[in-house]
Amino acid sequence: MISLPLANILHHKLRSTLCASAVGVGIAMLIVQLSLSHGMLQEVANRMQSVDAELIVLPKHANVIFQGGAIFSDGYVEHLESATLDGRRLVAQAIPVFLETVPLGGQQQRVFGIDPEHMAAFLASRKLCAGDLFRGGAAFKRELDTLRGARRRYDPERVTEEMLAPACELVIDSRLARAGKYAVGDTTTLFGRDFTIVGIVEAGVAGRVFAPLQTLRHILNGGVPWSSMFFVKLVDPEQAERAADLLSSLTGAKVELKSRYGHMLKKSFTQVYLYLNAASATALVVCFLFIMMTMYTLVLEQTRDIGILKSLGASKRRLVFNTVAESVMLCFAGTLIGVALSFLAKALIEALLPLNTVTIEWRWLGLAVLVGIGGGALSAAFPGYRAARLDPAAALSYE
Repeated sequence: MISLPLANILHHKLRSTLCASAVGVGIAMLIVQLSLSHGMLQEVANRMQSVDAELIVLPKHANVIFQGGAIFSDGYVEHLESATLDGRRLVAQAIPVFLETVPLGGQQQRVFGIDPEHMAAFLASRKLCAGDLFRGGAAFKRELDTLRGARRRYDPERVTEEMLAPACELVIDSRLARAGKYAVGDTTTLFGRDFTIVGIVEAGVAGRVFAPLQTLRHILNGGVPWSSMFFVKLVDPEQAERAADLLSSLTGAKVELKSRYGHMLKKSFTQVYLYLNAASATALVVCFLFIMMTMYTLVLEQTRDIGILKSLGASKRRLVFNTVAESVMLCFAGTLIGVALSFLAKALIEALLPLNTVTIEWRWLGLAVLVGIGGGALSAAFPGYRAARLDPAAALSYE
Protein backbone atom coordinates (compact mmCIF):
# COMPACT_ATOMS: atom_id res chain seq x y z
CA MET A 1 0.00 0.00 0.00
CA ILE A 2 2.81 2.40 0.69
CA SER A 3 5.11 1.29 -2.11
CA LEU A 4 3.76 3.87 -4.57
CA PRO A 5 4.02 6.90 -2.20
CA LEU A 6 7.51 5.79 -1.16
CA ALA A 7 8.56 5.31 -4.78
CA ASN A 8 7.26 8.78 -5.62
CA ILE A 9 9.30 10.28 -2.75
CA LEU A 10 12.45 8.49 -3.83
CA HIS A 11 11.90 9.43 -7.48
CA HIS A 12 11.73 13.16 -6.67
CA LYS A 13 14.72 13.26 -4.32
CA LEU A 14 15.40 17.01 -4.44
CA ARG A 15 11.76 17.99 -4.05
CA SER A 16 11.27 15.52 -1.21
CA THR A 17 14.41 16.71 0.55
CA LEU A 18 13.36 20.35 0.32
CA CYS A 19 9.85 19.60 1.60
CA ALA A 20 11.14 17.55 4.54
CA SER A 21 13.75 20.22 5.33
CA ALA A 22 11.12 22.96 5.27
CA VAL A 23 8.99 21.00 7.75
CA GLY A 24 12.10 20.32 9.86
CA VAL A 25 12.94 24.01 10.18
CA GLY A 26 9.44 24.82 11.40
CA ILE A 27 9.49 21.96 13.89
CA ALA A 28 12.94 22.96 15.19
CA MET A 29 11.82 26.56 15.72
CA LEU A 30 8.85 25.37 17.77
CA ILE A 31 10.90 23.00 19.96
CA VAL A 32 13.74 25.44 20.59
CA GLN A 33 11.44 28.32 21.53
CA LEU A 34 9.53 26.21 24.04
CA SER A 35 12.67 24.55 25.42
CA LEU A 36 14.56 27.83 25.85
CA SER A 37 11.75 29.82 27.46
CA HIS A 38 10.79 27.13 29.96
CA GLY A 39 14.30 25.78 30.44
CA MET A 40 15.70 29.05 31.79
CA LEU A 41 13.15 29.30 34.59
CA GLN A 42 13.31 25.61 35.39
CA GLU A 43 17.09 25.82 35.71
CA VAL A 44 16.80 28.61 38.29
CA ALA A 45 14.23 26.59 40.26
CA ASN A 46 16.43 23.48 40.17
CA ARG A 47 19.42 25.44 41.49
CA MET A 48 17.42 26.65 44.48
CA GLN A 49 16.34 23.07 45.13
CA SER A 50 20.01 22.11 45.59
CA VAL A 51 20.31 23.88 48.97
CA ASP A 52 20.42 21.50 51.95
CA ALA A 53 17.31 22.93 53.62
CA GLU A 54 13.56 22.38 53.58
CA LEU A 55 12.04 25.86 53.91
CA ILE A 56 12.54 29.34 52.47
CA VAL A 57 11.63 32.43 54.51
CA LEU A 58 10.86 35.58 52.51
CA PRO A 59 9.26 38.94 53.25
CA LYS A 60 5.46 38.71 53.29
CA HIS A 61 4.90 40.34 49.91
CA ALA A 62 8.25 39.52 48.33
CA ASN A 63 8.73 38.81 44.65
CA VAL A 64 11.21 35.94 44.39
CA ILE A 65 12.71 37.41 41.23
CA PHE A 66 13.34 40.95 42.39
CA GLN A 67 13.95 40.27 46.07
CA GLY A 68 17.13 41.96 47.29
CA GLY A 69 18.62 44.20 49.94
CA ALA A 70 18.25 43.82 53.72
CA ILE A 71 14.78 43.11 55.06
CA PHE A 72 15.04 40.89 58.14
CA SER A 73 16.87 41.84 61.32
CA ASP A 74 19.27 39.37 62.93
CA GLY A 75 16.68 38.68 65.61
CA TYR A 76 14.83 36.48 63.14
CA VAL A 77 17.60 33.85 63.37
CA GLU A 78 17.00 33.42 67.10
CA HIS A 79 13.25 33.58 66.58
CA LEU A 80 13.35 30.81 63.98
CA GLU A 81 15.79 28.58 65.82
CA SER A 82 13.86 28.83 69.11
CA ALA A 83 10.60 27.58 67.58
CA THR A 84 9.17 24.32 68.90
CA LEU A 85 6.59 21.88 67.56
CA ASP A 86 4.85 19.39 69.86
CA GLY A 87 7.31 20.39 72.59
CA ARG A 88 10.36 19.55 70.47
CA ARG A 89 12.91 21.75 68.77
CA LEU A 90 11.75 22.48 65.23
CA VAL A 91 14.65 24.20 63.40
CA ALA A 92 18.11 22.70 63.17
CA GLN A 93 19.60 25.76 61.47
CA ALA A 94 18.45 29.08 60.00
CA ILE A 95 20.76 30.24 57.20
CA PRO A 96 20.65 34.00 56.51
CA VAL A 97 21.24 35.23 52.96
CA PHE A 98 21.92 38.78 51.79
CA LEU A 99 20.91 39.28 48.15
CA GLU A 100 22.11 41.88 45.70
CA THR A 101 22.48 42.16 41.93
CA VAL A 102 25.82 42.60 40.18
CA PRO A 103 26.97 42.70 36.52
CA LEU A 104 29.13 39.66 35.73
CA GLY A 105 29.58 37.54 32.62
CA GLY A 106 27.77 40.06 30.43
CA GLN A 107 24.54 39.74 32.45
CA GLN A 108 23.04 40.83 35.73
CA GLN A 109 23.74 38.13 38.31
CA ARG A 110 22.28 37.70 41.77
CA VAL A 111 25.03 37.55 44.39
CA PHE A 112 24.32 35.45 47.48
CA GLY A 113 25.93 36.88 50.60
CA ILE A 114 26.32 33.93 52.99
CA ASP A 115 28.26 33.09 56.11
CA PRO A 116 31.39 31.09 55.13
CA GLU A 117 30.42 28.34 57.57
CA HIS A 118 27.13 27.83 55.66
CA MET A 119 28.81 27.25 52.30
CA ALA A 120 28.53 23.47 52.74
CA ALA A 121 24.72 23.73 52.76
CA PHE A 122 24.82 25.44 49.36
CA LEU A 123 27.39 23.12 47.83
CA ALA A 124 25.61 19.93 48.97
CA SER A 125 27.10 17.21 46.76
CA ARG A 126 28.78 19.59 44.33
CA LYS A 127 32.53 19.97 44.36
CA LEU A 128 35.00 22.82 44.40
CA CYS A 129 36.53 22.91 40.91
CA ALA A 130 39.32 25.37 41.66
CA GLY A 131 40.57 27.68 44.40
CA ASP A 132 39.23 27.89 47.93
CA LEU A 133 36.19 29.01 49.95
CA PHE A 134 36.25 32.37 51.74
CA ARG A 135 39.32 32.20 53.96
CA GLY A 136 39.44 36.00 54.07
CA GLY A 137 35.71 36.18 54.76
CA ALA A 138 36.00 33.78 57.68
CA ALA A 139 38.88 35.80 59.18
CA PHE A 140 36.91 39.02 58.69
CA LYS A 141 33.97 37.52 60.57
CA ARG A 142 36.22 36.69 63.54
CA GLU A 143 37.61 40.23 63.55
CA LEU A 144 34.11 41.70 63.51
CA ASP A 145 33.10 39.44 66.40
CA THR A 146 36.03 40.87 68.37
CA LEU A 147 34.94 44.44 67.56
CA ARG A 148 31.34 43.61 68.39
CA GLY A 149 32.08 42.07 71.77
CA ALA A 150 28.89 41.38 73.66
CA ARG A 151 26.90 43.75 71.48
CA ARG A 152 25.04 42.92 68.27
CA ARG A 153 26.69 45.71 66.31
CA TYR A 154 30.12 47.23 65.87
CA ASP A 155 31.43 50.64 64.87
CA PRO A 156 32.12 50.42 61.09
CA GLU A 157 34.65 53.23 61.43
CA ARG A 158 36.92 50.85 63.31
CA VAL A 159 37.15 48.51 60.31
CA THR A 160 40.40 49.22 58.48
CA GLU A 161 41.21 48.65 54.83
CA GLU A 162 43.67 45.95 55.87
CA MET A 163 40.81 44.08 57.56
CA LEU A 164 38.26 44.50 54.75
CA ALA A 165 40.33 44.03 51.58
CA PRO A 166 41.10 40.29 52.08
CA ALA A 167 37.40 39.67 52.76
CA CYS A 168 36.31 41.04 49.37
CA GLU A 169 36.05 37.58 47.87
CA LEU A 170 33.81 35.86 45.34
CA VAL A 171 33.05 32.23 44.64
CA ILE A 172 31.37 31.65 41.27
CA ASP A 173 30.00 28.61 39.49
CA SER A 174 31.67 26.94 36.53
CA ARG A 175 29.09 28.13 33.98
CA LEU A 176 29.66 31.76 34.88
CA ALA A 177 33.43 31.18 34.87
CA ARG A 178 33.18 29.77 31.36
CA ALA A 179 30.83 32.50 30.11
CA GLY A 180 32.92 35.36 31.51
CA LYS A 181 36.29 33.60 31.02
CA TYR A 182 37.00 34.05 34.73
CA ALA A 183 39.72 32.24 36.64
CA VAL A 184 40.77 32.05 40.26
CA GLY A 185 42.72 35.19 41.11
CA ASP A 186 40.82 37.48 38.71
CA THR A 187 39.44 40.70 40.17
CA THR A 188 36.29 42.62 39.34
CA THR A 189 34.85 45.87 40.69
CA LEU A 190 31.56 45.52 42.57
CA PHE A 191 29.93 48.07 44.87
CA GLY A 192 32.91 50.37 44.28
CA ARG A 193 35.47 47.86 45.56
CA ASP A 194 37.75 45.27 44.02
CA PHE A 195 36.59 41.70 44.64
CA THR A 196 38.83 38.72 43.97
CA ILE A 197 37.51 35.41 42.64
CA VAL A 198 38.90 32.88 45.11
CA GLY A 199 36.96 29.77 44.09
CA ILE A 200 34.99 28.13 41.30
CA VAL A 201 32.36 25.53 42.19
CA GLU A 202 30.52 22.97 40.13
CA ALA A 203 27.45 24.32 38.31
CA GLY A 204 24.05 23.68 39.88
CA VAL A 205 24.45 25.58 43.15
CA ALA A 206 21.71 28.03 44.16
CA GLY A 207 23.60 31.15 43.10
CA ARG A 208 26.12 31.78 40.36
CA VAL A 209 27.92 34.26 42.62
CA PHE A 210 28.64 34.00 46.35
CA ALA A 211 30.30 36.52 48.66
CA PRO A 212 30.92 36.58 52.44
CA LEU A 213 27.81 37.74 54.25
CA GLN A 214 29.71 40.03 56.64
CA THR A 215 31.53 41.70 53.74
CA LEU A 216 28.32 42.64 51.93
CA ARG A 217 26.66 43.78 55.14
CA HIS A 218 29.60 46.01 55.96
CA ILE A 219 29.87 47.57 52.49
CA LEU A 220 26.17 47.94 51.71
CA ASN A 221 24.54 48.11 55.12
CA GLY A 222 27.06 49.74 57.41
CA GLY A 223 27.52 46.48 59.24
CA VAL A 224 23.88 46.25 60.34
CA PRO A 225 23.19 42.48 60.58
CA TRP A 226 20.13 42.29 58.40
CA SER A 227 19.29 39.67 55.77
CA SER A 228 17.17 39.34 52.64
CA MET A 229 15.90 35.80 53.24
CA PHE A 230 16.57 32.58 55.14
CA PHE A 231 16.91 28.94 54.26
CA VAL A 232 15.68 26.77 57.12
CA LYS A 233 16.92 23.27 57.80
CA LEU A 234 14.52 21.30 59.99
CA VAL A 235 15.23 18.74 62.68
CA ASP A 236 12.52 16.56 61.13
CA PRO A 237 12.06 17.18 57.38
CA GLU A 238 8.83 15.15 57.45
CA GLN A 239 7.22 18.02 59.39
CA ALA A 240 7.97 20.58 56.65
CA GLU A 241 4.38 21.61 55.93
CA ARG A 242 3.42 21.99 59.58
CA ALA A 243 6.69 23.82 60.25
CA ALA A 244 6.01 26.27 57.39
CA ASP A 245 2.60 27.16 58.80
CA LEU A 246 3.93 27.53 62.34
CA LEU A 247 6.95 29.67 61.40
CA SER A 248 4.80 31.86 59.17
CA SER A 249 2.45 32.60 62.08
CA LEU A 250 5.36 33.20 64.47
CA THR A 251 7.34 35.55 62.22
CA GLY A 252 4.69 37.15 60.03
CA ALA A 253 6.88 36.32 57.04
CA LYS A 254 6.21 34.20 53.97
CA VAL A 255 7.47 30.69 54.73
CA GLU A 256 7.35 28.28 51.82
CA LEU A 257 8.50 24.75 51.15
CA LYS A 258 11.69 24.82 49.13
CA SER A 259 10.03 22.38 46.72
CA ARG A 260 7.49 25.10 45.88
CA TYR A 261 10.11 27.57 44.68
CA GLY A 262 9.40 26.66 41.06
CA HIS A 263 5.73 27.49 41.61
CA MET A 264 6.65 30.83 43.22
CA LEU A 265 8.95 31.55 40.31
CA LYS A 266 6.19 30.93 37.79
CA LYS A 267 3.80 33.05 39.84
CA SER A 268 6.30 35.93 39.81
CA PHE A 269 6.61 35.50 36.05
CA THR A 270 2.86 35.36 35.44
CA GLN A 271 2.90 38.15 32.87
CA VAL A 272 6.02 36.80 31.21
CA TYR A 273 4.46 33.34 31.01
CA LEU A 274 1.39 34.83 29.34
CA TYR A 275 3.69 36.26 26.70
CA LEU A 276 5.63 33.00 26.38
CA ASN A 277 2.44 30.98 26.01
CA ALA A 278 1.07 33.42 23.45
CA ALA A 279 4.36 33.34 21.54
CA SER A 280 4.45 29.54 21.70
CA ALA A 281 0.85 29.32 20.49
CA THR A 282 1.69 31.67 17.62
CA ALA A 283 4.75 29.60 16.74
CA LEU A 284 2.58 26.47 16.85
CA VAL A 285 0.01 27.96 14.46
CA VAL A 286 2.69 29.31 12.10
CA CYS A 287 4.47 25.96 12.10
CA PHE A 288 1.19 24.14 11.39
CA LEU A 289 0.26 26.53 8.57
CA PHE A 290 3.78 26.28 7.18
CA ILE A 291 3.48 22.49 6.99
CA MET A 292 0.01 22.70 5.45
CA MET A 293 1.16 25.15 2.78
CA THR A 294 4.17 23.01 1.92
CA MET A 295 2.12 19.81 1.63
CA TYR A 296 -0.77 21.52 -0.16
CA THR A 297 1.60 22.81 -2.82
CA LEU A 298 3.13 19.35 -3.12
CA VAL A 299 -0.25 17.71 -3.71
CA LEU A 300 -1.27 20.30 -6.28
CA GLU A 301 1.90 19.52 -8.19
CA GLN A 302 0.81 15.87 -8.33
CA THR A 303 -2.62 16.53 -9.81
CA ARG A 304 -1.52 15.32 -13.26
CA ASP A 305 -0.02 12.15 -11.75
CA ILE A 306 -3.29 11.54 -9.89
CA GLY A 307 -5.15 11.89 -13.20
CA ILE A 308 -2.96 9.23 -14.76
CA LEU A 309 -3.58 6.84 -11.86
CA LYS A 310 -7.32 7.51 -12.02
CA SER A 311 -7.40 6.82 -15.75
CA LEU A 312 -5.73 3.49 -15.03
CA GLY A 313 -8.54 2.54 -12.65
CA ALA A 314 -7.29 3.67 -9.24
CA SER A 315 -10.14 4.31 -6.79
CA LYS A 316 -10.71 7.67 -5.08
CA ARG A 317 -9.94 6.05 -1.73
CA ARG A 318 -6.65 4.69 -2.99
CA LEU A 319 -5.68 8.04 -4.51
CA VAL A 320 -6.41 9.94 -1.30
CA PHE A 321 -4.55 7.32 0.72
CA ASN A 322 -1.48 7.61 -1.53
CA THR A 323 -1.51 11.39 -1.23
CA VAL A 324 -1.90 11.40 2.55
CA ALA A 325 0.65 8.59 3.01
CA GLU A 326 3.26 10.46 0.98
CA SER A 327 2.63 13.66 2.91
CA VAL A 328 2.80 11.86 6.27
CA MET A 329 6.07 10.14 5.34
CA LEU A 330 7.60 13.44 4.26
CA CYS A 331 6.40 15.16 7.43
CA PHE A 332 7.67 12.30 9.58
CA ALA A 333 11.08 12.67 7.96
CA GLY A 334 10.81 16.44 8.43
CA THR A 335 9.93 15.97 12.10
CA LEU A 336 13.02 13.81 12.61
CA ILE A 337 15.09 16.50 10.90
CA GLY A 338 13.47 19.14 13.15
CA VAL A 339 14.23 17.16 16.30
CA ALA A 340 17.85 16.72 15.18
CA LEU A 341 18.10 20.45 14.39
CA SER A 342 16.67 21.34 17.80
CA PHE A 343 19.34 19.29 19.59
CA LEU A 344 21.98 20.92 17.37
CA ALA A 345 20.55 24.36 18.24
CA LYS A 346 20.61 23.44 21.93
CA ALA A 347 24.30 22.52 21.71
CA LEU A 348 25.14 25.73 19.83
CA ILE A 349 23.17 28.00 22.19
CA GLU A 350 24.72 26.49 25.31
CA ALA A 351 28.20 26.59 23.76
CA LEU A 352 27.98 30.21 22.59
CA LEU A 353 25.80 31.45 25.51
CA PRO A 354 26.79 29.25 28.47
CA LEU A 355 24.39 30.94 30.89
CA ASN A 356 21.33 30.05 28.79
CA THR A 357 19.62 26.72 29.37
CA VAL A 358 17.70 24.86 26.68
CA THR A 359 15.73 21.98 28.20
CA ILE A 360 14.24 19.73 25.54
CA GLU A 361 11.48 17.78 27.26
CA TRP A 362 9.48 14.81 26.00
CA ARG A 363 6.31 16.90 25.95
CA TRP A 364 7.88 19.32 23.45
CA LEU A 365 9.05 16.42 21.28
CA GLY A 366 5.58 14.85 21.47
CA LEU A 367 3.98 18.15 20.47
CA ALA A 368 6.41 18.44 17.55
CA VAL A 369 5.54 14.95 16.30
CA LEU A 370 1.82 15.70 16.63
CA VAL A 371 2.12 18.98 14.76
CA GLY A 372 4.40 17.56 12.08
CA ILE A 373 2.52 14.37 11.27
CA GLY A 374 -0.95 15.78 12.01
CA GLY A 375 -0.24 18.83 9.87
CA GLY A 376 0.97 16.64 7.03
CA ALA A 377 -2.10 14.41 7.11
CA LEU A 378 -4.62 17.26 7.35
CA SER A 379 -2.91 19.40 4.72
CA ALA A 380 -2.85 16.56 2.19
CA ALA A 381 -6.35 15.20 2.80
CA PHE A 382 -8.40 17.99 1.21
CA PRO A 383 -6.29 18.67 -1.91
CA GLY A 384 -5.88 14.90 -2.38
CA TYR A 385 -9.64 14.40 -2.17
CA ARG A 386 -10.21 17.35 -4.51
CA ALA A 387 -7.75 16.01 -7.08
CA ALA A 388 -9.20 12.50 -6.81
CA ARG A 389 -12.67 13.86 -7.72
CA LEU A 390 -11.44 15.53 -10.89
CA ASP A 391 -12.34 14.09 -14.24
CA PRO A 392 -9.29 12.19 -15.53
CA ALA A 393 -9.20 14.35 -18.67
CA ALA A 394 -9.20 17.54 -16.57
CA ALA A 395 -6.51 16.14 -14.25
CA LEU A 396 -4.29 15.19 -17.20
CA SER A 397 -4.57 18.70 -18.62
CA TYR A 398 -3.63 20.34 -15.25
CA GLU A 399 -0.46 22.44 -15.39
